[in-house]
Amino acid sequence: MKELNRREFLTLTGAAVVALSLAGCGGPSAPPAPTTSKEAKVLEAINKYRAAAGVKETLILENGLKPAAELVVKIAKGEMAYDEKAAEAFDKAAAGYIDVGAPIGIAFDKDTGNMMPVCVYTETVDLLVNNLSMLDETDQTNLKSASLIAIQLFEYGGVKYWVAVAAKGKVKP
Repeated sequence: MKELNRREFLTLTGAAVVALSLAGCGGPSAPPAPTTSKEAKVLEAINKYRAAAGVKETLILENGLKPAAELVVKIAKGEMAYDEKAAEAFDKAAAGYIDVGAPIGIAFDKDTGNMMPVCVYTETVDLLVNNLSMLDETDQTNLKSASLIAIQLFEYGGVKYWVAVAAKGKVKP
C-alpha cells in the first residue's frame, strides 16, 4: 500500500464537512438505533475515549444516521467510488443533522483514489480505545464534538472493521 497524503484527505473531508453543515432540513425524529453487541463495544470504547479527553456527555446511537454509515461502508469496501455522486448520496443520507463530520474510520489513498478502512474491530474495549488515539486529528475532533453517532461493522479482506458517522445534533423541524 502506498503512503497516504494526509493534506489531500483532510482537504477532501473538510469540504464534505462544509457541504454537510449547509445541508439538511428537519424531519421526524427516529427511534434509538438497535445495537449489536459489537456496535455496543465500539460505542463503549468511543465513550471511554471521550471521557479520557474530558468530554462528559456520552454519544447516543442514532438510527437516522445509519444510511450514511452504510454508504461509507460501500465506499470503504470499494463497492462505490468516492465521487460527486457519492458525496450527494451522503449529503442526502445525513440530511436533517447538524454538523455531520467527515466519516470516521476511512482514509483516502491519493495514489489509487480509493478510500480504505482503517478502524479494525476487536472484542477488547481497551484495545479499541487505544486504537482511537491513532485516528487522524479530524476523526478525533469529530468523536469529541458529536452527540449522535451511527456505527457500522463490516468485513473486508478477512478483517473486521468499523466506520462511523457522527453529528452534533438534529435540525429542529
